[in-house]
Amino acid sequence: MTPPKLLDEAALKERELLIINSAVLLIQTNGIENLTMDKVVAQVPFSKGTVYKHFIGKEDLLLAISNYSIKVLGDLFYRAYQFKGCARSRMLLLNFSYLIYAMLYPALFQCVMCSKSPNVVGKSSEKHINEGELLEVKLMTSIHGIVEDGLNDGSLSLPLNMDIQQICFSNWSMAYGAITLLSGEVEQCSGRTSLIVERELFNHSNLLHDGMGWQPLSKDRNHCAELKTALAELFPEELMQIKAKGRELNFESFS
Repeated sequence: MTPPKLLDEAALKERELLIINSAVLLIQTNGIENLTMDKVVAQVPFSKGTVYKHFIGKEDLLLAISNYSIKVLGDLFYRAYQFKGCARSRMLLLNFSYLIYAMLYPALFQCVMCSKSPNVVGKSSEKHINEGELLEVKLMTSIHGIVEDGLNDGSLSLPLNMDIQQICFSNWSMAYGAITLLSGEVEQCSGRTSLIVERELFNHSNLLHDGMGWQPLSKDRNHCAELKTALAELFPEELMQIKAKGRELNFESFS
């Protein structure tokens, strides 16, 4: 009898990623609430037993999808962090990299918050829980790094009764809220309301950063022109993918 083929680490990761991508497609089509392990098994060229070797259940799979999405977002954040420019401009750029991520990967954007529920974490494997914790630390490093750069160059001072973590959380929650509440405008600029997600994300970022006294203030700098140039330089492929989906960032609405 022929012994089973042993896969190396790279092959196992490739197989796991194929399962994850198949699950993401199902979520895009039917929603998270309708995802089942049986539906995933039906979409991949692997047996049910093989799929369960990678994921102990639906919740574990959702957490793995979340981890994958954090890797994708982490790459976008890190590019914004590494960009040459003042700290405040880079934080605005990071916020817009978050919007780009939501536009390109709406299912992943949705899965991250779902995976935070106690029900998902409580039924997930230690492997994926530990992986997620490490990825979140790496993700936050870019945000923390930009704030620290602002403190070090004197363009930002810690607001009263706030530390670096609280500043990072304020920025994150503002960006997440704007994108989530205007999710109907993310994939297409429908014009159903007078609120356009990219304009409101820009406005809210400036309100928050001006309120912190983060220099240069919006009255002293054309942050919109700088943002437009930086996005084109840093995320050309992503902007092309958004355009291919029939959507473009509407900078005309900023003025």
